[in-house]
Amino acid sequence: MTDQPEMSPLTEPEREWVRVRRDFAAQEGVDHLDLDAVAAYYDAVLARSQDEVEELDPEELAVLLDVVAVLLGEHLGARHGMQWVTVADEEGPALALRDTLSDAVVFPQPVVGQSWNEQATGEWMGGYVDWLGEQLQQIRADAGTRPGA
Repeated sequence: MTDQPEMSPLTEPEREWVRVRRDFAAQEGVDHLDLDAVAAYYDAVLARSQDEVEELDPEELAVLLDVVAVLLGEHLGARHGMQWVTVADEEGPALALRDTLSDAVVFPQPVVGQSWNEQATGEWMGGYVDWLGEQLQQIRADAGTRPGA
């Protein structure tokens, strides 16, 4: 049996990590509130990675995908009222977003990574954000009907 993961607010270095990536995106003209712009940025990174003339350095690619994950997380925070947290378990800490009205937790980096591995275009983001909103509504409704809620 495994222990429950521990959730805590972001540390100062973690907040800085998020801020640096959000600020980098802003310098690139991408606002996390504009999901179409975030999807277009993701598509541009995807196109760069497929360019046979200019090979994208794996370390740069990792940073750019982190930027996309932060933009998605910031969008989820603004749209669905989620907050960044650190979730620590036996595998170590990970950044996540926690729904402030339920126990729901979302990890944007693996979501972006899975879409990347599938070579999906940025169109997936809108559907994902809407789907998550529907899931959160159901979870919140169920939480309100639990005894002691």
